[in-house]
Amino acid sequence: MRLHRLLGIIMLLDSRGIMPAKNLAKILETSERTIYRDIDILCEAGIPIASISGPNGGFSFMEGYKVNSNSLESGDALHLLLSGMGVRPEKNTEMSQQLKNALIKLENSVSTEHREEIIKAKERFFIDSEPWWGRRVQNTNLDIIKSSVLNLRKLRVNYRKYKGEISERVLRPYGVVVKNSDWYLIAFCELKKSIRVFMCNRIQSIEILNDGFTIPENFSLEGFWEASKKQFVKQASVKAPQELYPVKIRSYEAKKQLLDGFYVHGSCKEGNAWVYDIDMISFQTACNVIFPLSDRLEVLEPLELRNFILKKCEKILVLYNPK
Repeated sequence: MRLHRLLGIIMLLDSRGIMPAKNLAKILETSERTIYRDIDILCEAGIPIASISGPNGGFSFMEGYKVNSNSLESGDALHLLLSGMGVRPEKNTEMSQQLKNALIKLENSVSTEHREEIIKAKERFFIDSEPWWGRRVQNTNLDIIKSSVLNLRKLRVNYRKYKGEISERVLRPYGVVVKNSDWYLIAFCELKKSIRVFMCNRIQSIEILNDGFTIPENFSLEGFWEASKKQFVKQASVKAPQELYPVKIRSYEAKKQLLDGFYVHGSCKEGNAWVYDIDMISFQTACNVIFPLSDRLEVLEPLELRNFILKKCEKILVLYNPK
């Protein structure tokens, strides 16, 4: 990881000249303190880097020093291809740093005009894969998984199932699918003797083995994933949750956006209104959600919820029309 970051610093100084530590840190997604340490390592290794003070200062190579590091190699092309396919590596991984270095090489290999366009695009477009609330579980094993997939090497993993049970598996990785920033490993499981889907963020420990394998000629990663998705949706619909607090409402709006997020068991149209059967989890949840919408929704069932709304309305009328 540090090696790829050091190469990134060299290529940036080579292509852009004077660069402040904060700019290097931003591009390479690390801290300024780490950049200063890396600069010290490069200087100790004999790289002639000068520190320039002042408001426009920073680090640069000494005059006349040039590095021939702009030619794209096969690994660079691979990471650019994966990036173009929408496969974004996790931050602070070897794969992430390799992609940054490949992009820097690409930037250095084009004309000045096109280089300015690339720099402008990198500054003005940003992809945030984090959810609004909570934190996305980081995958710390992606570099090993990528290596095993590309080099056809078996993996030994400790895998945590949905209910928390952990089991040891030996896998033959056939490929990786990235969906909504989540990584799924498609692999033949030697324990279950079948091709399975494994969520990468549930892999507790991982070890790449020296044993190789071959992928069946008739295997299609896309075909397997599409079939797996259909099976998953089918099973999920069969296992639909039972009603916890069923509520029947009448709405004069054409769609049920007002209650998005709740499970709708059924709906039908009655005249110019829609009637919905909805699971609202509990009586308290139904009271909290339905009452603010009482001017747009009518509760038909259950009676206790309907009476709660009516009593609330009566109290409001008394409050606003005192005798």
